[in-house]
Amino acid sequence: MNRQKNAGFTLLETMIVVAIVGILTAIAAPSYQDMIETNSLKKALESFQSDMQFARTEAIKQSTGIIVSRITGDAGAWCYGLARDIPTTRTSCDCTETDTADADYCDIKIVSGTGFNTTNMVSASGNSTFDFRRGTIGANGVTFSTDGYAARVVFSGVGRIRICSPSTETNPMPTGKVGLPGKEDCSE
Repeated sequence: MNRQKNAGFTLLETMIVVAIVGILTAIAAPSYQDMIETNSLKKALESFQSDMQFARTEAIKQSTGIIVSRITGDAGAWCYGLARDIPTTRTSCDCTETDTADADYCDIKIVSGTGFNTTNMVSASGNSTFDFRRGTIGANGVTFSTDGYAARVVFSGVGRIRICSPSTETNPMPTGKVGLPGKEDCSE
């Protein structure tokens, strides 16, 4: 008589595997959440930085000032827009304006923070303009933050645009936050 052995797992073996998977998940979940948070912040920062570099380039290319309008807010309730500076009709733009015929409409680009619903934006001023002669803009910056991290996109008076961690007295780190890993101090 030929007996075949029943192939399979015992209940004890299955319970051990489930316990190991549970332990590994419990260890990995916090670092995964942290990775999601930092990636969300990086996405908002890099989007804004890229759009500021685009605005600078367009100002020089089109020989006209480019207005950068910002409305700050928390949890994605912010926006920014880009518009051509037309001295007689448009000297600012409103990133919440939807009527394309309105003088305050941001005619180049509008970015809503709704795609960045875990990210906050803080800015000292609402409008800046890139000068078309040299692509310069007044020294300024915008701070983006999430629950645990913060970073700034800063523009220098000569038009340099970079991402850094807030730390100076004029641009302090928001309470309870740390700088985005890998980003230098804004004072450097």
